[in-house]
Amino acid sequence: MASKVNDIICTVSTLFHTKGYENTKLSDILAETGIGKGQFYHYFKSKRDLGQAVIDHVISEMEECLFINILDQPEPPKMKIKKMLEKILTLQLEHEGKRGCPIGNLAIELSEHDPIFREKLACFFEQWEEKVQQILVEMQQDGELPPELNTAKKARSMIATIEGGLLLMKNKQDVEVFKDIIEMIQYDYHLNNK
Repeated sequence: MASKVNDIICTVSTLFHTKGYENTKLSDILAETGIGKGQFYHYFKSKRDLGQAVIDHVISEMEECLFINILDQPEPPKMKIKKMLEKILTLQLEHEGKRGCPIGNLAIELSEHDPIFREKLACFFEQWEEKVQQILVEMQQDGELPPELNTAKKARSMIATIEGGLLLMKNKQDVEVFKDIIEMIQYDYHLNNK
């Protein structure tokens, strides 16, 4: 049963990323997953219950992709920032820049309407900020950033720039927009020379 539930969550995760949570109807979920209504309610109490499971899944995937595999690795701080930016760009290239950030999309759509969804999504962004801030502190200690720099604000600014770039890219349906944003972040941190 666990693998069937996981299959449903993975399939619906893609559906939410493509259509959005609100625009995805139960009929879409049933058609995409190939299950009946009775089976759906056997696994999930409601669409909202499934929505929470999808958010947990997407956050877990992003934590593994960005945090565990890149930001938590014992590498030089500049390399971690560079790899993080490259990974985010690679994920967008897979969908030709048409989908945007799965967590950012859900945050824009759901934060105002559902406090549980908002808290889960906010927690991810807070973790991301903390990890980037720690890397910026390491860069300060290595003399690569000015000692007076407020690393908390700079980390938040970097993530806001990334997410804003993803939003612009999605709106324009042009991955080149996001490539430009990544290039400017790399320039700001002198990531092109190493």
